[in-house]
Amino acid sequence: SSLLDAKTIDWNGPSWTAARYRSSTLQQSSSNYAPPASNSPIFYPTWMEGYHKISYKFKGASFPQGRKILTLRTPGAGLGSCLLLPNIGYNPSSFPIHFICNSNAQVYEDLAYNAPRTFEAFWTQAKVLGVQTNYMIDSNASSNDLSAKCLVTGEGCIAPNMRPPATRVALDFNGPTRRGGRVTQSTDVTILDSSVQGNVADTYYAAKTFSQYNVNQDLQLFYREVTSLRRKENDVIDGKIRVAAFLPKYIRGMDASDGDLYDDNEAVAIYDYDILLQSIDETEAATF
Repeated sequence: SSLLDAKTIDWNGPSWTAARYRSSTLQQSSSNYAPPASNSPIFYPTWMEGYHKISYKFKGASFPQGRKILTLRTPGAGLGSCLLLPNIGYNPSSFPIHFICNSNAQVYEDLAYNAPRTFEAFWTQAKVLGVQTNYMIDSNASSNDLSAKCLVTGEGCIAPNMRPPATRVALDFNGPTRRGGRVTQSTDVTILDSSVQGNVADTYYAAKTFSQYNVNQDLQLFYREVTSLRRKENDVIDGKIRVAAFLPKYIRGMDASDGDLYDDNEAVAIYDYDILLQSIDETEAATF
């Protein structure tokens, strides 16, 4: 659990150059421009299968290298700039999430279900219009291409329990902008790396590394997530989510020239939340 308590967290993904999102090739195949998605989706304990009502409570933020180096390009600085916590400091109303168990008895997150609901719960003025994910080619390889768009109308969507594991998710949403007015925007999030750090009895601990590209702002963001879960009585699970934000010097250099002041392989901001999950059935999940 050291990453949950550490004063700082280091980057463990590919080099900044290898992880860059190449926006100049947007017109070509999607696999050409997004950084390579992880080939190994992360699996969860069997007690995570099904639907849960999740609550978040903000615990605080820290800035291991000081506030002076932060810019609006820091993950978490702007609304929607960190898909895991789209509005840092906000405590959203509880909402449903879903985990799938496949024929191999592997439990994994239903990203196509969870990502839009997390996004709208944290950013209440945003409305998700559609979601896409990548998919596993076989047990050891994922495609970097995205599925057909699943629209809020239900068009193009795969039945929830048939969705395969995914390591990339893209959302189209309608939301307000800094300049005023609303506009349809897109964000594309890739899990670059993930690992289960501990899965013993009633406790689980995992880490994931992410790249996010907000298309309309031509803004790439990098962060790591550390999650701990603990099963308690009466179908209740509690846990912690910690997100470490990174700011590569080439990104910060778009706004400032004093990049020598910090280490870009070390987090510039860390956000902590407590979470509480209560098991619910599909019927109750549909009432949110």
